[in-house]
Amino acid sequence: MKQRLRFVRRVLFVTPFIASSALGTAPSQAATLAYSQGDFNFTNFSQTPLGIGTDTNANTVTIGNGGIVVALAQGAATFVTSPTPPEASNFSLSQALGESRDYLGEAESQAALIGNFVVNAQTPFSFDFTTNLTLETSIDNPPAENARAAGDIFFALIDTTNNTVLDFFDLTGNLETLGDNDFIAFQKSDNVTLNNPVTTSNFGGNQESATAFIQGSVQRSFANETNVALVEVKRNRARVIAPEPSTSLALLSFCSIIGLVGKAKRKAMTLVSSLKENNC
Repeated sequence: MKQRLRFVRRVLFVTPFIASSALGTAPSQAATLAYSQGDFNFTNFSQTPLGIGTDTNANTVTIGNGGIVVALAQGAATFVTSPTPPEASNFSLSQALGESRDYLGEAESQAALIGNFVVNAQTPFSFDFTTNLTLETSIDNPPAENARAAGDIFFALIDTTNNTVLDFFDLTGNLETLGDNDFIAFQKSDNVTLNNPVTTSNFGGNQESATAFIQGSVQRSFANETNVALVEVKRNRARVIAPEPSTSLALLSFCSIIGLVGKAKRKAMTLVSSLKENNC
């Protein structure tokens, strides 16, 4: 049940467009930096999906009240069914940079892949995957400055008949400079096999980083013919602040993110309904 709720929470944050924006002038030497990038690849599918979908979304907020701030968010996704075997990949990137004082910069990017399959009884269903997550933060003047980078990469194999999660993989990381909430970790279900996963981290100080490179595969079969959906979603966030924003700045940032979430939910529900109506 917890896995199912986790999947739903991620799906409701994707929307079908690509965007990027930047305000202000890029500084020659940024006082703060937050960077988050993730990519994902599916290969060697044992069969071709009956229906596919891709979604991307990007949003930025920049407020320079005497300082210089730049934010960038990008996302892209593709699902190719011919020639066989099918392949799918996506990436998302969020970056924020600031200089001087009294500024706020935030970037959030998301990308998703969806494939629907009908697996015959006693027929192996399998695929391979690779994923990368890179996080970096840097500040020059603690404690007046703050930088945060976060990323989450998740996929689930769903039985669409009864809406249950069959298998899942989740890679999550977070950096806060200054701050102690730094980590990078992954978890998976039993049918997900990993091949020597590699994670690195440099926590503490004014410059922090964390990376992960993971290769794996999924293989399983079913007693009866089964309709399954493979959904992969990633989200990357970056934020820089100097100093802590005033109430008005924080409120504006909060309202901008709430507006993004509301639009994402409506777009996601439209996508899911369309896939069901077309049996894909």
